[in-house]
Amino acid sequence: MYSGAALEAVLVWRLVKGGIYRHYPGFSFFVGYVVCQNVALFVSYRLAPTDYPAWYWNSGAVQVCLRFLVVWEVFRQIFPKTSPLHRMVSKQAALVTITLISVSTGMLWAVQNYSKSHSVYLAMDRSFGFVQAVLILAILTLARYYHLPVGRNIWGIAVAFGMYSSLSTAASALIDIMRTSFFPYWHLLSPFSFVAMLGMWIWAIWSYAPNQVATANESIDPAGDVGRWADNWGRAVSTARKVLHP
Repeated sequence: MYSGAALEAVLVWRLVKGGIYRHYPGFSFFVGYVVCQNVALFVSYRLAPTDYPAWYWNSGAVQVCLRFLVVWEVFRQIFPKTSPLHRMVSKQAALVTITLISVSTGMLWAVQNYSKSHSVYLAMDRSFGFVQAVLILAILTLARYYHLPVGRNIWGIAVAFGMYSSLSTAASALIDIMRTSFFPYWHLLSPFSFVAMLGMWIWAIWSYAPNQVATANESIDPAGDVGRWADNWGRAVSTARKVLHP
């Protein structure tokens, strides 16, 4: 608890110092919410302990939703509006995001009598955390595929957040499924991974290191990439037909 609070204070200090928060508004807003959330929980625990569980679960549910701001920040930094890939990738990203959220939300609310035997928050953390981890992985994969330079700030934010989302999703799933029959200290994985994420974020934003503008990006032709992909797919289909029908 105290180590997390100390890391959050250092993280806020680095964001404010030099105005780094202006360059990453979505990420900074999420960090600000997390800090305010923990302060409110501490006050509630001290002054109104009976209301603490409700504050904890409700504020946690909001935090799970606000994590999408980190995903959005990573995406807009790697694929800015000036990038020739922005229009093509943004449409695909929006479609994938809507599909994943719709499926995960449907799975979340389709479980019968869920609130009687399980935690709705754990189900929400598991469903949305999985979507967020997949989106971060997809963004970094596209950046590598198109050879886009990723600065230390965004690289550290994305990798740390992806690792935390993955571990938190796994922890929520196993705790929710195994309950008390699993390892008694498994529930510590999520907070420990959160503290590790804070430490990596501090390293990532210790100094302002944005994504470099690659001159090679100016020669990227999304339509040409799609055309080459279509040609390769057509040749693959033609080859398969010849094999099936010699």
